[in-house]
Amino acid sequence: MRLSDFFEKTDILREGEFLTLGHAGSQVKDTLAYCDTLFYLKTVMQNENISCIITTSEFAEEENVSKGCVLSADPRNAFYRLHNRLVEHHAYTLAIEYGMGMNCQIHKSAQISKRTRVGNRVTIGEYAVIQDEVIIGDGTFIDAGAVIGCEGILYMKEGGNNLFVRHAGGVRIGKDVTILSQAVIVRSIHDSLLTTIGDHAIIGIASNIGHEAQIGRNCVVSGNCVIARMARIEEGAWIGTSCFVREYVKIGRFAKVMAGSVVIRDVGDSMSVSGNFAIDHRINAMEYLKRLKK
Repeated sequence: MRLSDFFEKTDILREGEFLTLGHAGSQVKDTLAYCDTLFYLKTVMQNENISCIITTSEFAEEENVSKGCVLSADPRNAFYRLHNRLVEHHAYTLAIEYGMGMNCQIHKSAQISKRTRVGNRVTIGEYAVIQDEVIIGDGTFIDAGAVIGCEGILYMKEGGNNLFVRHAGGVRIGKDVTILSQAVIVRSIHDSLLTTIGDHAIIGIASNIGHEAQIGRNCVVSGNCVIARMARIEEGAWIGTSCFVREYVKIGRFAKVMAGSVVIRDVGDSMSVSGNFAIDHRINAMEYLKRLKK
């Protein structure tokens, strides 16, 4: 696809070609991304996988853009207008070999799209819903009422109104994963980065995993948690009941987030945090004990 296939020639600073849309950190070759801050523009300029960008004329001039480039007063809206257009024309295609594995136990009330790949020895419980472009690894257990591959909330303002942005990516679930009742896992926006649940991870009752979130191997996300979009939970991390992890936040390897915490910044490897907003758990505990003594 060429920029001139979708944008006015007067808006194209430099012609370019792309295969898909994605984020500034895309690991897929020939991605088109948008940049509405200088930070993201500098990020994409260093990313060889980004072949084209949408940005403002001011940012393009300051950074001396050498990639394919479209100029827009509102790069985000221009990007998602193109995204919705591609979704409408079914331009996104995931390289998934659909099908059902052997020795699976699928409850008759479960709804499973034909556009999925289910591994061997997978169990799917009552009224679970598996939507398009979901990959499920061998030995995974999905309990009653879980929803995997659904739309999540993302929108832009257009003419004073909210305009929903469709999700066109998918979900990748590893081997021997446990997804408990009423959990919701949102499909990714683009095909360049799937929402991912690593091998042997456990997702608790009624937890919500946002689009493009990355849940690592052997992680535990307890019940009633919200892991927002693009959050990254590293290997072996433990998230307590009713926690919220903000978008783009990284929880380090083997870290612990205590119950009820609201995490708005990165947590290092093996750290324990708690509170709203979450800080080092020992500091929180000491402050709590001080208050009890008063």
